[in-house]
Amino acid sequence: MKISVIVPSFNQARYLKATLDSIAAQNYANLEVRIYDGGSSDGSVKVLRNHDAKFWWISEKDDGQAAAINRGLIESSGEILAFLNSDDVYLPCALSLVASYFQRHPDCFVLYGDAYHLNADGSVMEPYYTENWNYPRLQEICYLCQPAVFWRREVVQRFGLLDESLHFALDYDYWLRIGKQVPFHYLKNCYLAGSRLHPDTKTLNQRVRVHREILSVVLKHGGTDAAVQRWLRHLAHYETVAYAGFLPPTIPDQHFSAPILVAGILRNAADFGIRLDVPMLQWLNQHLNAAGF
Repeated sequence: MKISVIVPSFNQARYLKATLDSIAAQNYANLEVRIYDGGSSDGSVKVLRNHDAKFWWISEKDDGQAAAINRGLIESSGEILAFLNSDDVYLPCALSLVASYFQRHPDCFVLYGDAYHLNADGSVMEPYYTENWNYPRLQEICYLCQPAVFWRREVVQRFGLLDESLHFALDYDYWLRIGKQVPFHYLKNCYLAGSRLHPDTKTLNQRVRVHREILSVVLKHGGTDAAVQRWLRHLAHYETVAYAGFLPPTIPDQHFSAPILVAGILRNAADFGIRLDVPMLQWLNQHLNAAGF
């Protein structure tokens, strides 16, 4: 069973070798690796050129991460597909475990396993929070760690490619699109990958933009009221945190956090056309009362 791994990369020379090493260490015979570098200027090309595995690669300006992955999905030939960002890694024997599961379960179209959050130096930070498959719950929390997700080529033929207009939630959008119609299989207690968290990670240093895009994706896929209002609270929380950075440190948190949070929820609800339910309105009122308003 042939597995194709697409690696999108841009200015990740610091981590790229570890990513490539983790793929090479799989020792999986029927493997295709295609690396799409977006024209890096930080030494990534040198890493690609000198890596012992001699994987196929190209370095040229592209239209972003989703476009690079989509090109790989189109140009690759594997029966099983995946993409691994150039700061993440596969854990030992991951690809063999995945191939074995797909062979034993012909009804499985998408498979995910457990994973770790990694520190910048590659050490384990914590397990990535993962749950048994449940689509309504997936709308509330993305419990799939992207590098630990694999799918059959038929999924692309049926559901298409990633949405290239997205910059942060492109994988989450894909899982929600597919999961409406196809149940995912969970390889529980089987750690397949590590997702690195470091200061340059876009999901860490642009949380407001990330959560605004997530909220739009959940709405697009008909998210439940519980899911929509959960992400709405998250977005308002990170807006409040960001706003706090502009205030003098002498102003106590309780003098601004509650009204700013409530205002953020109301503003974003209006922007996205979200009707707040009674529990949310009660929560807003309780939040203000607890802060003395």
